[in-house]
Order: sequence, then C-alpha cells, then structure tokens
Amino acid sequence: MFRGLLFHIIPLLSPFIVYAVYLYYLKKAGGEKTWQGKSVAVLTLIGLVLMAISFVVIWALQDRADDGVYIPQHMENGKLVDSQVIPKAN
Repeated sequence: MFRGLLFHIIPLLSPFIVYAVYLYYLKKAGGEKTWQGKSVAVLTLIGLVLMAISFVVIWALQDRADDGVYIPQHMENGKLVDSQVIPKAN
C-alpha cells in the first residue's frame, strides 16, 4: 500500500519540489520571485495531471487474470481464506 501511495503522491508533489528548487537558486542568484497564487494553482494542475497519468500507467501495466475465476476473501470452517484466482478449465 505504501508503494502504491508513493506512486501517486510523488507525481503530485514533484512540480512543487522542482519549483521550490528553482526559487532557491533564483534567490541565491539575486532574484526576488516568490510563491504566488497563480504559480501554486498551475503547479497543482500539473501535479494532478501527472497523478492522473500515474493512475493510467499503473492500471495499464497491472496483471489481469482474464483466464480465471476470482474468488473473494471468505470464511471457511471458521478460518479466513485469502482471495484467489482459479484458472478456467479448458
């Protein structure tokens, strides 16, 4: 779950990190640009687009067991049985 969360949070936060590094070096070079409402809105939109792309990429690359029957998690004789995919008989 933590890995999945990172794959969606990192694309959302990466534009802010890049912009913060840009502002740091700009200020070091004598510039006076700061965080503004418009730039934060644009960074948020870019982050949301990158996050949506990460959703699509992860969905496209995931394994799909199309040739089997999915059995969800259930109780059997008082014990919890994990979910599983049983291959279809040919």
